[in-house]
Amino acid sequence: MPAMYTVDILHVIQEPAWLMYCETPVPAGVPIPPESYRGPSIDLNKLLLPHPHSTYLARVNGDSMDGPPSYIRDGAFMTIDCSLKPEPGHLVVAALDGEFTVKRLEKRGSTFWLIPDNPNHQPIDLSLQGKNFEVWGVVTHVITDMVGRPRRL
Repeated sequence: MPAMYTVDILHVIQEPAWLMYCETPVPAGVPIPPESYRGPSIDLNKLLLPHPHSTYLARVNGDSMDGPPSYIRDGAFMTIDCSLKPEPGHLVVAALDGEFTVKRLEKRGSTFWLIPDNPNHQPIDLSLQGKNFEVWGVVTHVITDMVGRPRRL
């Protein structure tokens, strides 16, 4: 049996969550002097939850996606949109034998696979899963704590 992620589904408050937006791009290469300009406020719910009645927030528990290209770390939060049609290349949350896992959906020939980004985990051939498999939603965003503070809700 392939290693599963534990995906904790969390309640999302559907009120605006406003943050100040800095319109000046922040380069990841050569530093440039910052401009002291604040742009308009951004509603995080509108950005992260375009389909609020079919989008969930989940916390990741596991390391099968912590390699390239996703780098989704243990403890990260994901927004999962259940209204989107899963396509090859999407990160998806799938239910296998009643347990959730998050992997990249790929099509190899006529067969669909769930592919981990961590090479220490094995791909899952969905043709072998029968009726014990269902794509539950598409991962649209990942929120990772870069400071390492304790995760409290």
